[in-house]
Amino acid sequence: MSTIETMEDETHVETNIEQGSEPPELGRDEILAYVARTGYSLEHHPAHIIRRAHQRATACFQEIIPVNDVTPTQLAALVTLLKAGELSQNHLGRISQMDPSTISLVVKALLKRGLIARKRSETDQRMTMITLTNRGVHYTLPLLDQSMQVARKLLEPLTPAEQATLLDLLNRVSGPDPTE
Repeated sequence: MSTIETMEDETHVETNIEQGSEPPELGRDEILAYVARTGYSLEHHPAHIIRRAHQRATACFQEIIPVNDVTPTQLAALVTLLKAGELSQNHLGRISQMDPSTISLVVKALLKRGLIARKRSETDQRMTMITLTNRGVHYTLPLLDQSMQVARKLLEPLTPAEQATLLDLLNRVSGPDPTE
């Protein structure tokens, strides 16, 4: 069941949509009045703007780092392992802020390419530990410079002060770091 209500009395729209029932027909003016009252604007909706920024970030990434080479999530996992050394798959997912199904796919792809190795923990046999292979280290190091090129290209429309402000605001909007 879905319910939509407005708080204003002039045009009260309430729809209860149940299996097999047809909602009341609304006129174009009623629809536009409802949209206007909500203040909804695609061009100014933060989620839409963030999605557009994400599309631009992906385009910058693909322009500088070939798409068949590595994905942004794979790169995040590789760099996390480069910095941290050996991590459990679960911890790698948390640090790189990927859900379990995503980190599982990333690990599978990186294993297939021989960039990481997986083994059982010596202290807890239920835990899978992940490390970069020598090949993975040599593959990842040059990507650091390329990734910074992506960041510079993405942020080039902004002044250094605006860049710092944007990054601060995005970090605040994205919520607390689950690893802290």
